[in-house]
Amino acid sequence: MTRIHAICLAKNEGDVIAETLQFASNFCHKIYVFDTGSIDNTWQQVQKAANNVVVPFRQESVPFSDGLRAQVFNAVRDNFTIGDWLYILDADEFLAKDPRQAIRIAEQEGAQQINTIQYNFHFTEVDWQRYQKGLESRETPITQRRRYYRFTNIEQRLFKIDADLTWPEQSNAGNPHGYMAPKGQKKLKKCSYKIPNCHYQYRDPEQIQLRLKTRRSARDVNPHNFIHYLSLDMDMKWERYIAPSKELNYYNNDRIFQIRLDERIAIFKERFGTRDFFRFDFLAG
Repeated sequence: MTRIHAICLAKNEGDVIAETLQFASNFCHKIYVFDTGSIDNTWQQVQKAANNVVVPFRQESVPFSDGLRAQVFNAVRDNFTIGDWLYILDADEFLAKDPRQAIRIAEQEGAQQINTIQYNFHFTEVDWQRYQKGLESRETPITQRRRYYRFTNIEQRLFKIDADLTWPEQSNAGNPHGYMAPKGQKKLKKCSYKIPNCHYQYRDPEQIQLRLKTRRSARDVNPHNFIHYLSLDMDMKWERYIAPSKELNYYNNDRIFQIRLDERIAIFKERFGTRDFFRFDFLAG
């Protein structure tokens, strides 16, 4: 059977990491977790979850960089077999469909890379009202608490292991951040099937505040980290991250996702001039 090896970087995800690891254990052969300096109970949760699948790889307070995943990859590479798959797992994400289905399609197509369709879930005014009334509890799975989402982007997440697959810890230009993902000697063929992926980056007020603090600290160490936060005031109050529910889609946990027209237009503008521009099905998952 195809084996999936996951690499997970985590920092201050103690409220969700146990759920993430338990869920990913349903289809992963191994999950290597690198805690990059949490100040909450993330590492304790990882150690508690340790078993034949979950491997607490290392805890070390280091600035975030894509090269950290490459470090884990190169350290455990001897545990991989040709034909296995590598999975880049974020500590706050849950694949909405079994990746083994996508792997079967990829192998039929001769593809070495599988992408995900990223759906970001948000803390809305509806959730804030429930929170203020004491109706919110972390005992309830995050997939049940946060239901409002929007399409974000497409990301490369699964890669077939072969002799040519490498993951340099630094770019050719000496960029200390390293490569975002592994690469082959030739450009990797992408699978036509894309897996919907649920990203819960904004979960509750305490977590949002800690997330902003973590990102702020990372940017203080290295201004190249988390560039997307530059569009917002890093000193803003967490309440600015309460998203209007009317601008989002509601998820029924039925594995059916909607992509709004304005989101599609933005995608097409970005892809103008590519062969995907006139395809309305290229996001199909």
